[in-house]
Amino acid sequence: MASRLGAAESLVVLGVVLLLATTAVPTASVVDFGANGGASTAATAESAPNGPKSADDVRLVPVGDRGDRLWPFTSRDRSFDALTLPVNVVVEGNPARVRSLLLYSRDATWDETNESWQQASTEQAPTDEPASPWGSATGADRFTFVDTADSGGLWIAESMQLHDGTYFGSRTHLRLYGGGTPDDSWTAIQAHRDYWDWFRLRHTVTSLAGPQHAVERDLMRRPTVVDVRRERFANGGIIDADGWVSVVELGPPQLSTLPRDDARRPASVGSATGRDEAAERAGSERDDTPSVLDTPQTGPAGVGTVLSMLAVGFVAVGGLAALATRRDELGALVERLRWSRLADDRFQRVVALAVALVALPVLVRSAALGLERVVPNHPKVVAGLLFPVFALAPAVLAARLPRGYSSELWFGTAFVGYGTGLVADFAMIGVAVVPVEVVLHRFAVLVALGVLAVAGRRHFESSEPRRAALSAAVCLWLLLFAWPLFLGI
Repeated sequence: MASRLGAAESLVVLGVVLLLATTAVPTASVVDFGANGGASTAATAESAPNGPKSADDVRLVPVGDRGDRLWPFTSRDRSFDALTLPVNVVVEGNPARVRSLLLYSRDATWDETNESWQQASTEQAPTDEPASPWGSATGADRFTFVDTADSGGLWIAESMQLHDGTYFGSRTHLRLYGGGTPDDSWTAIQAHRDYWDWFRLRHTVTSLAGPQHAVERDLMRRPTVVDVRRERFANGGIIDADGWVSVVELGPPQLSTLPRDDARRPASVGSATGRDEAAERAGSERDDTPSVLDTPQTGPAGVGTVLSMLAVGFVAVGGLAALATRRDELGALVERLRWSRLADDRFQRVVALAVALVALPVLVRSAALGLERVVPNHPKVVAGLLFPVFALAPAVLAARLPRGYSSELWFGTAFVGYGTGLVADFAMIGVAVVPVEVVLHRFAVLVALGVLAVAGRRHFESSEPRRAALSAAVCLWLLLFAWPLFLGI
């Protein structure tokens, strides 16, 4: 036989190389770094065990012109000691107006008759604005506290929620809280980036600064925005929040109907004289932070499509040429495969376990994203259907497939296979930084799955099976799944 590859084999090899290059292009595009381009600690704020109990124990900051004072945080309950995340954007306008600006790039006006916010009747539909990435969202209720001159202190729930992304993937999530009066209204926004964690059955927050900059930059593009500035609320220290809140001032709705080049805004002290200057200043403050609101780059996707077509073509042509020119060797190849390691049942089990554990997290995530589009308003139903598969399938595979070989091999296969699947799942939804606590928990899960594979092998190959080791491994697996659900991580 020739020592070098023939033309047909060369085409196949070239096709495989192009296919690998194709998979590398989109993978690099989903990596999501922290707010400053590097790693950022990602965790949700935990409740303080001996936290504040009343408004006198917390710091309130003034918002609006009526003397309203806001607690610049959100809370799981109507209690200060259930603090979660800081407020990072305040818009001097009603939530319905802010929603209209974000969703439709249009302003809204107050209807005195119906007492509701509607689109301004003279609003001009923008022709050069890209489609808005924001959409209505669902999420757990969060509350914030407001001290007003009229009604005193009260807890308010969010007026609405918006997001850019997917519920069961990763997204930039906004909660909008409205206050004030029709003549002096304001909207506090809690913006964060999170992803759906199947081990916790809830979202894990990864960034606060990046989403704050995204909302700030998106609103800068709106003609009705008069001023964008930063004010010190001293509510930083959680994840990557620095305590500086973006304050956005809106002009009258009629401003948005003027041509962009002719719109004039009153300039306040320290404010930008125009959107271009404001955007440039904010861009320098953000250190060129990438935003989810940027227009998607189509270059890598186009390159990936071309490479995919070339790869398929080379593999097809090379495969057909190989079959045509080496037909006499095909029978010999089949015979060698029958007696090779590939035909060994034990080897097939190793491959099946590795492939199944790598694919399982990605398949569950893909199924959730698909069902989300079919039943978008029923996330609990989707989670209830898929969580048993996510929780039990790895354990069943690890306990049933191992036969023969050494215990070390099965432990390593389960550990590396499932670990690769979890990393692929993160890469699929664009998560590059996770909390240390999550990393330690996932490491413990991988060890438990490896132990379960070893216990399964010994149980089915022993002449006198003992269930103690297998039962203990199953209990350890279930304990590690119950830990983040009930105790938190």
